[in-house]
Formats: sequence, C-alpha cells, structure tokens
Amino acid sequence: MRNDASPSGLDSDPHYLALETLADILRACGDHAFDTHAHTAEQVRKRAELWLRHLLVGAPHPDTSLSTARDFVGVRRFVRELRATELAFVRSALTDLRGMISTVFVNIERMFLTDGEGDAQLKASIARLHARAQAASLDELRNELQSVTTELSRLIGSRERRRSEEVAQLGAELRQLHARLQETRRSAETDALTGVHNRRAFDAFLERVVEFDGMVGAPVSLMLFDVDDFKHVNDTLGHLAGDSVLSTIGKTLARAFLRKVDFVSRYGGEEFAVIVRDTNLTEARRMAERARLAVHALRLPEYPELELGVSIGVATLRIPETKLEWLKRADDALLEAKRAGKNCVVLAAE
Repeated sequence: MRNDASPSGLDSDPHYLALETLADILRACGDHAFDTHAHTAEQVRKRAELWLRHLLVGAPHPDTSLSTARDFVGVRRFVRELRATELAFVRSALTDLRGMISTVFVNIERMFLTDGEGDAQLKASIARLHARAQAASLDELRNELQSVTTELSRLIGSRERRRSEEVAQLGAELRQLHARLQETRRSAETDALTGVHNRRAFDAFLERVVEFDGMVGAPVSLMLFDVDDFKHVNDTLGHLAGDSVLSTIGKTLARAFLRKVDFVSRYGGEEFAVIVRDTNLTEARRMAERARLAVHALRLPEYPELELGVSIGVATLRIPETKLEWLKRADDALLEAKRAGKNCVVLAAE
C-alpha cells in the first residue's frame, strides 16, 4: 500500500516521516508475524492491515468501525501488545527448550553412566551443558549442544564397540555351554554299552508320544525285543560275550530304524524297545520282521559259532490308552513270541 512517490515537499515533513515510520512498523508486524499461543500469524497480518489502512487512508477504526479519526494511541497499543505477546511466547518456548535439553541429557546421563573414564568425561560434558541451558545465550547453547552431542556420539560409539566385543565373547561362551549341555544331555539319555537311548529317555519319550499322538489320533506302534537265549550266552561264553551281543544288536537296530520318527532304546537287560511313529500295525510288523532278519544274520567274529535271534512283540496305540496299558499289550505279545518258539514276531490284539 505504500506509495514510494511521496507528495512533493513531504519527505522532510516530520509528521509525514513519523506516519511512514509507523506504517513501516505495521507492515513489519504483518510480514514477520508467527503463530503464538495467543494468535496465529494470519490473524496478525489481517489485524496489521486494518490498522495500516486506518492510519494511511482513514479507513474505519479496527475496533470501532464507526470512527475514521486516526487513533495513533491505538496503533501504538496494538504494536506493544503484539510484541509483548511474541516476547512472552519466545521466552516461554526458550524456557521449555532449555528444560527439554536438560531433561534429555540428564536421562542420557542416567542411561549411560555406568563405568570408566569415558563416563566421567560424559558426566562433565552434560553438567556443563545443563549449566549452559539454564543461563547461556542461544548461540552459546547451540555451540555447547553441538560439542556435547559430538562427545556423546564418540563415547557411545566406543561403548558400542566394547559391548559388541563383550556380546561376541558371551556368544562364544554360550555356544560352548550349549554344546556341553547337549553332550551332557546325550550322555544322560544314552546307554553306554549299546549307544542307543536308555530306559530313562524311553520312559520320557513314551509319555510324550501317548499324550501327543493319542490326542491327534496319529498311528504309532511299539516293539519290544528280547534277545533269545541270552542267559545261555552269558553262562557259556561269559559276560564279555554277552556285552558284545548287546552292543552289536543295539547298533543293528539303530541302522534298521533310521527315520527321524523312529526311537530305539535299551529297555533293560537283554531287552530293547522301539517306537515307530506314523506307522500302523501292518507297517510295524513289516519293519519288525526286517529287523529280526537283520539280527539273525549277524555273526560275531570273535564268536563265529554263535547264532543270534530276537523275539518281538508289537502293539499299536489304541485311542484312548495309557502308556502302561500299551506297554502291557506289547509285553504280552512278546511273551507269546517266546512261547511260539522264539525268533519271531507276534502282534498284539487291536
């Protein structure tokens, strides 16, 4: 709205110069307004425009539209109140900023100050920043913030490298511990003589199978093996021969049942137990017969005259049935195999 071609002779008129100066102030108020808690920048621009029109061309008074008399006092009051509001807003925002900076770095201090010389350096830097945040100018605060942030980044980087090394070392120790635990577990669940699972492992696996397979109705079969005439082997050839027989039969059964769902164990004495999952009675009989033939074909180099045989009882899990009931039916079938002449397979009644 300003007319740069001022009327002739008015450039040196003090009243005109004062009016133009006041107009420039109003233009600046509108051009450089910003949002505060009390008003928005757009509201200030509109308000400044109304005062500018009132001042220069005698437009209606912004507050009392009926009056056109120039209200210089009102203009000054508008400018003072606007600047007072903006100053209060800036001071409040700066106070909030100082508080946030202090809070952030105090929390960082609590988080990271745990050890070492680096932590002492960080603590001193944060204390210096905290003091600056309370009293320093914006330029000083900005410079100090940049300095502390750089120091913090360096210290955090150093700490992260230390932590990475510690984590890597801990990971290696955990892997070693896991390997030892796995080896201990295998030792605790393995029969030392035959290399297959022991009775403890069998009992635990049997219970899990009954609970899970019995719940979902999946076919699962149990085979009980008894080495024929084992007492005669011990009595005539000695216990070393008996141990050799058990060890050889255990390895043979482990090779005969290679699926991940097969579980081979030494049940006790000269007896072995095999659990075959996802296997019905017909399939279990075929697998048991194949294992029987593999044992019967064995020849021990140190005892070439010894002929081996196993009697086998097979039972498929009924729904519902407890593990003891299942074991008893397999054991009864094993006794029938013994009575039937040994070295044969007998199926339990379904």
